[in-house]
Amino acid sequence: VEVETLVCDKDGDVYCRIISGAFMVGAENFKDGGVSNSKKITVPKRAPDATREYKTTLNQAAIYRLSGDYNPLHIDPKFAKTSGFPEPILHGLCSFGISARLVLAEYANSDPSLFKSIRVRFSKPVLPGQTLVVEMWKEPSSNTIIFQTKVKETNVVCISNACVELKDNGAKL
Repeated sequence: VEVETLVCDKDGDVYCRIISGAFMVGAENFKDGGVSNSKKITVPKRAPDATREYKTTLNQAAIYRLSGDYNPLHIDPKFAKTSGFPEPILHGLCSFGISARLVLAEYANSDPSLFKSIRVRFSKPVLPGQTLVVEMWKEPSSNTIIFQTKVKETNVVCISNACVELKDNGAKL
């Protein structure tokens, strides 16, 4: 299922286009609903051009509740266990934000004005306290950085099918 949201001003000028997609594990017999905005992004078959790490804190999920996501999966150990997780998991928004921040730090001198767009797929959960490792590949002759994020402690990819596109004005490309 894909949902498109447009953020507009009072005159209808579009400032931001957000497309989110979700799937139901085990769902069957769905029919093609038409055009998809999903895109397969594969990491190059070479060593990353850059790698950065970020150690999350044990209280990171509690802090991320301030984003407005009050899902008990991120804070309540009993709820997490009944949902099939060993303990509460980090918000996807947290691992997403950390990954974007590290890509911008590496290729845009941490300047958010150089950011144009981002695509990601949440592949596996992250536990508070784990270390995120963002591996990045600069696409030749473009402003696109392909990346994947792994959990250092397990070497499992938690964000895949991911890229950042930077504006064409001063990014370290």
